[in-house]
Amino acid sequence: MTSYKSSNDNVMREFNTPNYIVRVSAEPEMDSDLSWDETGRVRKQLENGDLIEFVAHVEVIHRATGAVIGEDYLGSCIYKSFDDFMDHRACGKQNRKWAKQGKSGRCGSYFADMIGEAIAEARKNYPNLACGQLRQTA
Repeated sequence: MTSYKSSNDNVMREFNTPNYIVRVSAEPEMDSDLSWDETGRVRKQLENGDLIEFVAHVEVIHRATGAVIGEDYLGSCIYKSFDDFMDHRACGKQNRKWAKQGKSGRCGSYFADMIGEAIAEARKNYPNLACGQLRQTA
């Protein structure tokens, strides 16, 4: 079963500021639970490479010290690609369309939520973050 695409680099996205690095990476899923896959369709797609399974990991790193000051994990991510996981742009576009139409429904993004959670934790863990050196994402 493919845990994630074979690559020398498991970093999906990285944001750099003068003082911080926000890194989103894919780690192997070591505790896969497909008990909900009653037909076996998802397992087959994982086995033939049509889908990938991974643990998403976001970390906020203080550049000067190398310390991880905030992070978030989400396991059992199953997508066609890492780009499909990082769907925040498509959600944003859909939300703007619905807002224009006066609709109240909104789609969300695990990717964007995880970055927001890691930054919030970093702000709690490092007092200088409250000075606006990391911007709010949500």
